[in-house]
Amino acid sequence: MEKLKLAFTWLIILGVMALGFYWVSKNAEKRKYEETKAMSHGYGYSKGIISEKHSYKGHSIRVKYQIGGIEYVCIRGWDSNPLDLGVGDSISFRYATGNHKIIITEMENDY
Repeated sequence: MEKLKLAFTWLIILGVMALGFYWVSKNAEKRKYEETKAMSHGYGYSKGIISEKHSYKGHSIRVKYQIGGIEYVCIRGWDSNPLDLGVGDSISFRYATGNHKIIITEMENDY
């Protein structure tokens, strides 16, 4: 009876983990689709400043930028860094003209 309870507990734990991974992947797909759709309606180019850079357990950067006198902050992942950009460096990005919060930096493959 104890083995059955243990097996059932592990089954529930694995099921919850699988649902969590599924939810995360679906949200990532949805975000990617929305970014692509926003960019297809028009985009512009600008520059910002890297205020944080992380490369431990994944790659991410925090970019501060201004468009139309409004300051934005965006956290993005990065795929490659051939120019060895770091904190305080200027970075080019493409932004959706309809939603200035959506950007793709030069460190991403989709740029």
